[in-house]
Amino acid sequence: MPNTELILIVLVAVIAGALIVMLIIAAALFFAVKKGMKAAGEYATELREKVVPAIDQSKEVLQSTKQLIHNLEPKLVAAATNVVDVTATAKAEIDKLSQSTEEITDRVRRQAARVEGMTTEALNGVDRVGHVLNQVVTVPVRQVSGVMAAAKAVIETLRAPAPPRNGYRGSRS
Repeated sequence: MPNTELILIVLVAVIAGALIVMLIIAAALFFAVKKGMKAAGEYATELREKVVPAIDQSKEVLQSTKQLIHNLEPKLVAAATNVVDVTATAKAEIDKLSQSTEEITDRVRRQAARVEGMTTEALNGVDRVGHVLNQVVTVPVRQVSGVMAAAKAVIETLRAPAPPRNGYRGSRS
């Protein structure tokens, strides 16, 4: 029976090692995702810092344009071309900002999908490793158990007393 206890101890040690490996992989994935999220947050903050002043600047330009038109009503025809130019510039800037925002959003989505794919692949790999470790440990343990049972049966058969014989041997009285 000590051999069975030794086998169980080895089996528990192998399973514990596999769990430690899976824990390390899970921790590595956690830190990778955390780093990606931090980078995405910084990227969004940087975008906000660039976009908000431009929008505020566009609002100021539009406000000053309205005031200029009101104050210069008699000269409205001459100023109309300038207003069109200012409005076109503001619209172009807003379009550029809109395109930049869409591009950044698209990049963030692609990165998120990429991180999700990497996480899924890593978790699938961990699952496959678990199955392989289970097979690597279980099959040899079964084989050793079979060999041990066979050896035990042979030893018990050899140690058993010989059965009594009912036959006569050559002595007559």
